[in-house]
Amino acid sequence: MLSVKAIFVISVFVVLFSISNADFLYNVSKVNGLGRTLDGVGGLSGGGCVTRLLQDYNIRSYSEIMDYLFLPGFGASLHILKVEIGGDVQSTDGTEPSHMHTADDENYERGYEWMTMVEAKRRNPNIILYALSWGFPSWVGEGTKSPWTNSTVRYTMNWLLGAKKYYSLDIDYIGIWNERNWDKGYTLTLKAAIAAAGLKTKIVGHDSWWDFCDTLARDPEWSAAVDVIGAHYVGSSIPKECAALNKIQWSSEDMSLDYDTGSLCWARSLNQNYVRANLTATIAWDLLNSFYDGLPWTGVGILRANEPWSGHYQIGRLLWVTAHWGQFTKAGWSFLRHGSGVGLLDKGGSYVSLTDPNGQQLTIIIETMDRNSSQCAHSSTVYYTTTNQTATFQLDSSFSHITQLYVFFTDLNVLDVNQAFNYKGIINLSDGKFTLQLPVGVLYTISTINGTKGAYVAPPSQPFPLPYADDFDKYRISSEAAYFSDQTGSWEIIDTASARGKVMRQMVPETTISWCDEAQYPYSIIGNFTWKQPLNVTVDVMIEKNGTAFVALGVSQGGCGSGSRGIVFSVNTTNNGSWQITESTKLTNPVASDSYSIVAGTWYTLTLVVLQDHSIGYINGNAVGRCELSASSYSGWAAIGSSYDYVQFDNFRLQSPNYIL
Repeated sequence: MLSVKAIFVISVFVVLFSISNADFLYNVSKVNGLGRTLDGVGGLSGGGCVTRLLQDYNIRSYSEIMDYLFLPGFGASLHILKVEIGGDVQSTDGTEPSHMHTADDENYERGYEWMTMVEAKRRNPNIILYALSWGFPSWVGEGTKSPWTNSTVRYTMNWLLGAKKYYSLDIDYIGIWNERNWDKGYTLTLKAAIAAAGLKTKIVGHDSWWDFCDTLARDPEWSAAVDVIGAHYVGSSIPKECAALNKIQWSSEDMSLDYDTGSLCWARSLNQNYVRANLTATIAWDLLNSFYDGLPWTGVGILRANEPWSGHYQIGRLLWVTAHWGQFTKAGWSFLRHGSGVGLLDKGGSYVSLTDPNGQQLTIIIETMDRNSSQCAHSSTVYYTTTNQTATFQLDSSFSHITQLYVFFTDLNVLDVNQAFNYKGIINLSDGKFTLQLPVGVLYTISTINGTKGAYVAPPSQPFPLPYADDFDKYRISSEAAYFSDQTGSWEIIDTASARGKVMRQMVPETTISWCDEAQYPYSIIGNFTWKQPLNVTVDVMIEKNGTAFVALGVSQGGCGSGSRGIVFSVNTTNNGSWQITESTKLTNPVASDSYSIVAGTWYTLTLVVLQDHSIGYINGNAVGRCELSASSYSGWAAIGSSYDYVQFDNFRLQSPNYIL
C-alpha cells in the first residue's frame, strides 16, 4: 500500500500535506443532513437508430461493448438506460420499427431495444429503464395527425405490458413525446392506465426545454400526474419557475458529443448539472455511435461501434469520464449538501460528494474544465476554470470511519485514451484531510470504492465487404437484415410460405405522426457513404398491390429531410407500369424513363450499374435505359426503397460491375 507522498509525486500534480495561504479549504460533512438523491448517469439508445449496427455484431464483440457500457466496476457502469419506443419514424439517424405498425398488429420481436435492455439488465440488475416515443404510427391519431387519443394510450400501454410479459422488464419511467408538445388529457389518462394495470412506471414530463414549468405551476392536477421534470441540454442551469415546483428534475437528454473529443464538456456537465441546478440524473445522447458515418452527428456516443462486419469498436475518453461517476456511485446514493461537499471551486470548476444510504461510503468527484465551448454541443455559460489552483478537502467527524481513499485521475489536456481514468493509488488519512493541486482540465475521483479500467482488445478495422450478397433466409422472422439502416419506413423479415422462403418487406402503409421531415419515399441504406466508384446493385422486388420500388447508388444523405441525392432506378405499377432513373430518392425529374409492364404480385429483378461515365438500368437482365449520371459525380451508400406500400425485396447483391451495355 503506497503512502500519500509516494503515490502523488507525479509531474502533473502533487498531493500536499500542508495548507498554504493560497489554498482553499472545502468541508465534507453529513452532520447537517444530506442533499438530494442521485438517480443516476445514463445513456440513450434511441433518437434515431443510434444503436442500429450494434445488433449485427458477433457475440464476442457485442458482449464486450455491453460490458463497457453497463457492467458495474468495469467501464462506464451506467445507472440508467433510456430507449426509444420505435414508432416507424425518422428520429435523427434512422427509423426504429414499431411494435404496432397498424391497429390490428402487435409484435414484440421487432427492433433491438428489447435486447439492449435485457443485456443491460443482465449485467446490472439495478439499472433504471426509461422509455420515450419520438413519433407514432399514423393509426393512433384516429384520423388526425395528433397522438393525443385513446389509441395512443393503448399503444403505449401495450409496449409497457409487452416489455413485462415477453422480457420480464419493468419500465421504471415513461415519457410523453420527445421535444414536441404534450397534452394534459393524455398524461392523466396514461397515468390512470398505468395504475389500473398495476405497474409502477412513473411519468417524465416532458422531455423538451425549460418552457413548461409555468403550465404545471398553474395546474396542480396536471403537475400531480408528473413524477419527474425532464429537460434537454440544460447547460447546467434551471429556471426559478422549474425549481419552485420542488420535483425531481433531470437533464433527460444531454451531451451530443464525440466519443473522444467531447470528454471535457461531459466532465463539466456531469458535475455542474447538480452543483448549479440540483439535477439528479444526466442522460447522454447517445448511448453509442453505432450508426453509419455520414449520417447526422457522426462520432457522437459514449463509445463508437459502427463496423459489425469486422467486429471493430473504439473506446474514447468520454467513456472513461463517465466511469468517474458510474463506477463510484449508485442510484439511491445521496449528494452531500451544498457547502458541505458540493460546490464550485474558488478558481473555477466544481466538486460533488456522495454517500451511500448507510453513510459508510464516500465519493468525491472534482473537475477543472476550461471554457473550450467549441467542443460543446448545445453549450451555454457555465462556471469554468482559467487557472491552476490548490484545494484542500476536510472530512469531518461524520466520516471519521474513513481512513483511506482510492484515487482515479484523467488529464483531459492529453489526447490519449490510455492516459484517461488511471489509478493513482491510495490516500491514507490521519486527520481526514487531503490536498490536491488542480491544473486546468483535470478530473479526479476520490473514493472509498476501488475502480477498474476494463480492457478488451477489439478486432482491427475493415472496410465494408465487397462483393456483398444477402438472400435474407438466415434471419429470424420480424428482425432486420444485417447492415441495412432504414431512413424512412421500416423493413423486416417475413416468411412468404413459398419456395422463395424469407424476404424483406417494407411494413409501413402510410405516413406517420412524425418527429421531423421525412422522405416521400421510404428508403434503407447500406454500405459506405464515401463510395465513389463503379458499382452494381441488384435486388428482386415484388409490389404486393400497387406502388413503387427502387434500388439506388450514390445516396449521400440520411436523417431528417425530404430525401437524398443519388442515382435511383425505380419501377411502379401506375398506368400499367413504367421505369425511370432519377438523381434523387424523391423520384422527381427523371433523366430517363419509359413504360414497362409492371404487374402487382409479380417478382422482378432490378439492376443498377453505375460506371465512371454513365449508368444503366436493367429489368430481369434486360437493359431498359441508360443515362449520363455516373460514379464520378455521385458518392454514397447503396439503398433500396419503395412507396408507402407493402413491397417485398429478395436476393440483394452489391459488387463491382460485371457487365456493361
